[in-house]
Order: sequence, then C-alpha cells, then structure tokens
Amino acid sequence: MIFQNASVFYRGTFQRLDLKTNGALIEEIAPHIPGKPALDCSGKLLIPGLIDIHTHGCVGFDFSTASPEEMETMLKYYQKNGITSVCATTMTMPSEGCRRAARNIAGAAKQAGGSRIIGINMEGPFLSRQRKGAHDEQYLTAPDKALLDEFNRLSGGLLKIINLAPELDGAMKIIDDYHSEKVISIAHTACGYETALEAFDRGADHITHLFNAMNGLHHRDPGIIGALSDRDVFAELICDGIHIHPAVIRLMFRLCAAKMVMISDSMCACGLSDGQYQLGGLDVTVVNRKATLSDGTIAGSSTNVYQGMRNVIGFGVPAEQAILSATLLPAKSIRCDSDYGSLEVGKHADLLLLDQDYQVEAVYQDGNLSSEL
Repeated sequence: MIFQNASVFYRGTFQRLDLKTNGALIEEIAPHIPGKPALDCSGKLLIPGLIDIHTHGCVGFDFSTASPEEMETMLKYYQKNGITSVCATTMTMPSEGCRRAARNIAGAAKQAGGSRIIGINMEGPFLSRQRKGAHDEQYLTAPDKALLDEFNRLSGGLLKIINLAPELDGAMKIIDDYHSEKVISIAHTACGYETALEAFDRGADHITHLFNAMNGLHHRDPGIIGALSDRDVFAELICDGIHIHPAVIRLMFRLCAAKMVMISDSMCACGLSDGQYQLGGLDVTVVNRKATLSDGTIAGSSTNVYQGMRNVIGFGVPAEQAILSATLLPAKSIRCDSDYGSLEVGKHADLLLLDQDYQVEAVYQDGNLSSEL
C-alpha cells in the first residue's frame, strides 16, 4: 500500500510525504512514490500507532485476572482506538495470581487479533505501604528475585518493566541485578531525593505515574520530581485531566518534554460507563470518569491513551510533543524503538490515519487495515 499526499508525522514534525508499506514493514518514505495500490490521503494526518506501556485493563476485563480469550477482546478495543502496542500491566496480588497472570498474558500475546502485547509491566507487589494507592496492602512484599524470575519464565520472557519502591529492603540489589535486561521503574514510594538519585545512578531509569503515589515537590525537599530534573530518566504521565491538573501537565511538557511518557493507567472501566468495578481485588466506583476506592483514593483511570493524547493537545501542549509522548517516547522508555514508535523505513507499519482534528479514521497494524471508523 502507498499512502499518498498525507501530512506525515516524520522525525518529530508533520511533512507532506508519501509512505509505502511492504508486508508488515515500512519500505519507503519520500516526497512522491508512484505505484498501486495507493490511497489518496490529501488533507489527512498520518502518525505512528500509539503505545500504552501502563494499562491494567478495559471493557470489563483486567490483565491480572482475564483469560487469554478475554484479553483478546481487550486488545481489539485498544486497536480500534489507535493503540497498536501495549504493555499488559498487573496489580499486587497473591503469588499464585501473579503466576496465573503471567501464563495468561503469554497465551494472549501469541493469539492473532487486536493490538500486540510487547511486554508486561509488573506493578506490585514491591511497593511502599505508605504510598500503596489502590494496591491491596496484605499482598505487598519486599522485592523477591525468585518471584521475578518465575514470573519472567512463565510469561515467556515478556516481563519488561519491574516497579519497586527503592527504599524497601533489597530494592537496590534488584536494581543492580536487573537494570541491564529489564526496565526498573520507581513506583508507589515514600523515598526522598537522595534515595531516588541512588536508584537512578544504580540503573533505574523510569518513574511510574509521576506525582501519583509519591511525595510531592517541595522547595526544600524536592523528592522524586527533583531527581527527575537531575537525571536522564523517563516519567509516566496520566493525562485524563483528573490525576494531574492540566496546568501541571503543561508545566512538565515545558520543562522536560523529552522525558514525558503518556500512559492511561486504565482499569477495566475504560470503554464502559460509570458504575461499580474492581481493581486488584478492591472495589472501585467510577463517577464522571473518576475511579475511586471507598476511602476516596484514586484507582487508575477510565481513559485510554488516544483520549489522553487528544486531552493534552486540548490542554495547550503542541500536538507534536503530545504525539511523541504517545508513540516514540514510550517505545524508547522500554527499549523497543528500533521496531516501534515512529514512521521510519524498516519499522513496523503501525499507522493511524487522522483528520485535522486528530480524530481516528483508520488504523493499520503491520500494514493491514485493522479498523476503519
């Protein structure tokens, strides 16, 4: 297929280019590519498929508990909404639940249909009780190498991101041992600036949902946010307009746009209406898109990354920066940008055809039309 006359998001800017796919890959990008079959994309935008590296679930299902067949329903929802790659994200749960989730996600990753699973984001159980958020405290534990190794084995090596609170006993040793092969993300932590710096200097290079489940920024106690400023690491942002005020989102894009990775942190209510749901075995109420536990704690989001990207553009962040944070930067943050995240020759032909208002008109995954709206 040749996509002609599109405004192509190429190397960080929109340019009038043609793009040719050959099977699953991008074969050529040039000002003019003759040939057939061709699609006239005049007046349309062509951007990479979106990537969500932190999503727990959608349409009534959760990666922690769903069967491979239920996960396929989830993956079709992501794909229809322009999200062509995801990291299936698990919650804190009993060890047998971790094992079952690893096996089921591995099974879903092998099935055809829907968005691809490019890894597992293991959020919990190595988290701080002080900043547990919506995680079940009874199952929180110190970092456990045996559990990590078993989870990775059962998932077929899909484990991509290990979340941990660096102040826990044994956390720094886990960073030492795993940072070269896995992404280590500081998460659900009460640690201060110095501990965060030590974790980064030992190999952690990621922050889970910045501002949420951590100490805030103070001018005499800068915490993780200050450490982010001082180190070359990535930080996730939930961009539903609920977890973080739009003014703070604008601020972070002004300060360090190249570090901002847009995520949904979505729970099973994503794609459904307000109501009663569960996350990690805990009861969650969703009212006006806001998901909370009974004590008022925010519990994930009901928004997907495509909606988050449009939110950020609406908040006043330049569209180019918002798109990078939903495509190339998440790919870079989990070290898979050689295959995904941007429109380059040799990369997977994951493409979104948008109108001028960033509404999805068609989704192509591996060069095939997957969804047309």
